[in-house]
Amino acid sequence: MKLQLKQVLLLSAVILAGCSSKEKLVLPPVQNSIDPDVVWSTSIGSGVAHYESSLTPIIVGDTVYAASREGLVAAYNLENGKRKWQFDLRKPAGSSFWRGISDVWSGDNARIAGGLSYGYDKIYFGTENGDVVALSADGELVWRSEVKGEVLARPAVGEGLVVVATGAGTLVALHPDTGEERWQFENEQPALTLRGVSDPVIEAGGVIYGSGNGHIGVLIAERGYQAWEEPIAVPKGSTDLSRLVDVDARPLVVGGTVYSIAFNGELVALELRTGRQLWKRDYASFRNMTVAGDTLYLVDSVGRIYALDVRSGSEKWSQFGLNKHYLTGPAVYKDYLVIGDNKGNLHWVNRQTGDFVARQSMNSSGFYTEAVSNGSYVLVQSRNGKLVLLQTP
Repeated sequence: MKLQLKQVLLLSAVILAGCSSKEKLVLPPVQNSIDPDVVWSTSIGSGVAHYESSLTPIIVGDTVYAASREGLVAAYNLENGKRKWQFDLRKPAGSSFWRGISDVWSGDNARIAGGLSYGYDKIYFGTENGDVVALSADGELVWRSEVKGEVLARPAVGEGLVVVATGAGTLVALHPDTGEERWQFENEQPALTLRGVSDPVIEAGGVIYGSGNGHIGVLIAERGYQAWEEPIAVPKGSTDLSRLVDVDARPLVVGGTVYSIAFNGELVALELRTGRQLWKRDYASFRNMTVAGDTLYLVDSVGRIYALDVRSGSEKWSQFGLNKHYLTGPAVYKDYLVIGDNKGNLHWVNRQTGDFVARQSMNSSGFYTEAVSNGSYVLVQSRNGKLVLLQTP
């Protein structure tokens, strides 16, 4: 419990360092040149409130899936937002899959924190109570398995596995149909880390992961054996905060190359098969990055936005207009980057030039996780559970 309290305090320090200063922060002026339309909006419970729960909605075909920290998971029609079904993790309705009500929640909160993911016709997510849950595409409970440690990251699905990363640094592979454990890999964690875990990624027969000790590595998916692990950050400085080197951003895999970034570390490109370093650049972040074509987009630890060439790491443009504002990671939608902030604004950036093209004030509770897009629409979820689907011509 002491470690968890320290983790929470450290994250608070990071947030304060990134979004506050003696001077009052002012948003840069923007002349809206586009007018994104709200297609529909709805709510999923109370959202994540003030907690650091990385719950990102997903779009699968004609359905949107979303979750709230207290225990609700729901499916909505993509075109009109009409709810198709809702599952409440706190009310298993006597299902034989559950060992008992006392195992399901803490108080009146199921504490869903890692998700959502889709694969093998199921939705997967995890909780701070150490539960990994699978629902059918129509909202029925398929299985629940218990792992040792909080599940704070979105499960990876592929290669006949569901892989979860726990707050204790352990990677656990489960069978997607039954929840039976297939293998487990323990990764050493430092005494103090940010309260967050990198989403594992399954690609080309490997499980790519980031760790709290500043490393990126690959496991052989079939057995969980380590193929390689490389440091991308080394603790430096005299304070605990300056020595944090967590790799909390989800690794990106494009064309046999892994891109990873660390807090107080660097951005690196590594060969997926061997871990050989292709290039590294002096950027640091704990937010998820994204790639479109030959360009990698990132928001660094203090709110500066960059576009980089994936082949060389050379900088195409930078945008410092939101420096010191607490931002989400970027999402690519058509010709734009869509980025939220903790005040509830959506910032639209021309992804070719880095110029602001629009700003929308959406929800005063703010945004914590990045937007998602299927190419035709972009979807955002605010801290209080408001879901909004937007579209531009």
